[in-house]
Amino acid sequence: MKTNSARWSCGCLMLALFSPLAAHAQLDRFYVKADVGGNITLSTDLREFFGNDTTGARVKFDPGTRIGIAAGYELCPFFAVEGEVGAMANTIKSITGAARVDAVFVNVPFLVNAKLQAPRSWKLRPYIGAGVGGSASIIDSDHITISDTDVHGSDGDVVFAWQGFTGFRIPINDAMGIGFEYRYFEASHATWTADFAFGTGGDKMSFGRTQTHSFSVVFDWHF
Repeated sequence: MKTNSARWSCGCLMLALFSPLAAHAQLDRFYVKADVGGNITLSTDLREFFGNDTTGARVKFDPGTRIGIAAGYELCPFFAVEGEVGAMANTIKSITGAARVDAVFVNVPFLVNAKLQAPRSWKLRPYIGAGVGGSASIIDSDHITISDTDVHGSDGDVVFAWQGFTGFRIPINDAMGIGFEYRYFEASHATWTADFAFGTGGDKMSFGRTQTHSFSVVFDWHF
């Protein structure tokens, strides 16, 4: 009887000692991260410009910037899911047939990502993943002039978007890490409607799908 009591007491003591460690292991599966860097958006089609002939017209972009934030949860050491929002902005370099272009194009993605990763114990932790969701595609124009049509103002359109990404993480301490990430992002074609259109053949402007390569430095914190 005394032996069983001693074993019970020992078991309770071990449970009490290791429970805080188990709770901590569960808690630090949550993480937040932020990234900042640059992007290259490939040229796309000008599908429509207020009734003007846009056959063969292309829109070219200058290299731009990228920022993003995400929150996620590690379901196991090798797999995580996360929600992400960000912004990728590019000045429009040129549009075929345009006499004047002074405008900025922005994609604001909101995505759900799935990520495969090496265990956190690795000193260099590579990962790869993909995400799907939408993007707010925004045009902000001081002047885009084609033929006799000039457009200024801003408008947005929400479109389907997806991405693939890869990178690596280097730990700073038990909770924080820093790394580098590359992503390929694609958004469906966006259409913007003018509030006021006088003397034009239509009231819409439209780009083809946009494809963006971005490179960023990432900081994360597990808790």
